[in-house]
Amino acid sequence: MKGTLITVILLAAAVGGLWFVADRRNERIRLHNEQVRAEAAAKVQAERLAWFGEAGLNPDIEWRETGLGVLHLRRGTGLQPTPGSEVKFNYAVKLADGAEVQRPEKPTEARIGQMVPGVSAGLQAMQEGGHAILFIPPVMGYGRSGYGPIPPDAGLQFEVELLVP
Repeated sequence: MKGTLITVILLAAAVGGLWFVADRRNERIRLHNEQVRAEAAAKVQAERLAWFGEAGLNPDIEWRETGLGVLHLRRGTGLQPTPGSEVKFNYAVKLADGAEVQRPEKPTEARIGQMVPGVSAGLQAMQEGGHAILFIPPVMGYGRSGYGPIPPDAGLQFEVELLVP
């Protein structure tokens, strides 16, 4: 009986020790994961600031995994474009410093999928009659090549009004 009691006590102590070690290990893993998430969030925040200026830090912007941000100024009530849809829209393009680099005088007509990827994706997040600012990262814009007055690796702010055809 005395031997059994000692065995039970030793087993309980061993289990308690293992529990303690596992608990400490799990806490270290949790802290490490928090640190990794915080560093990733800080990197994303720094990229948004570099690409879009202070405007990119607006908490009302809906960010997609692709890096595209959509700030709805007015939600539309019409149809939502899908890949291949013909759309008609007004737009203006600004850089991070607020400089406007393009604003056509007439509405633009184009097909979803046959324009800058960020604009195609952003328009699909809207409904006809909607008005939004699309925050387009370089990889979804003109990338490393730039285009006309748009420098290479520029984040773009497309203010878009999706018109009812």
